[in-house]
Amino acid sequence: MARNKYPEVTINRILDTAMKLFMSKGYEHTTIQDIIDELGDLSKGAIYHHFKSKEEIMDAVNKRMAEQGIGDIKTIVDDSSLTGIDKLRKMLLFSIASAQHEAIDKTVPPFLKNPQLLALHMRDTLGSASALLTGVIEEGIQDGSIQTTQPRELSQMILLFFNVWINPWMYSWTADEMKGIVHFMKDLLDKMGVPIFSNEILQSLEVLYSLSQPEK
Repeated sequence: MARNKYPEVTINRILDTAMKLFMSKGYEHTTIQDIIDELGDLSKGAIYHHFKSKEEIMDAVNKRMAEQGIGDIKTIVDDSSLTGIDKLRKMLLFSIASAQHEAIDKTVPPFLKNPQLLALHMRDTLGSASALLTGVIEEGIQDGSIQTTQPRELSQMILLFFNVWINPWMYSWTADEMKGIVHFMKDLLDKMGVPIFSNEILQSLEVLYSLSQPEK
């Protein structure tokens, strides 16, 4: 067999197929053979040439998911005209808008059907995502727009709040419950010197929750 001149094409095909199967069947019920059968033209040896195991494929799928939209986020981070708090607000608005599109399209994040993907998602929430947010918070400390002595812990708290506590795919809060949680966090962060909850963010969160409510 001729050497594959474009291994990245093969890798992307494997990841696309694996993600499709993980979403439809779940990680536990998807086998390497399922991926091979779905692809149709790759052998088991070709799969294992790029990935040592199904777990390694899952890890690569999760990393690619985490990288989606990172270009837009980095554009915000690199904008020298913004203060730290402005960057933080824009990053959160971008994330909320992405969740709104998922709600409109009725797209449930694949990790909800896959405990393993959920565990990786949580690991990345307190890992690479936290590191990026910590850098923005440190900028805010330097320019005076954010008041905190623990930027890393603050970044983790914000990520857990948005990615877990008020994530409509994690918990089905009523509109009133959601409003109470958000205003509790707003009061807490305002008192800490981190006023991230602008009116635009509050309104965007209300829209997100109205879109994600189950149809009656």
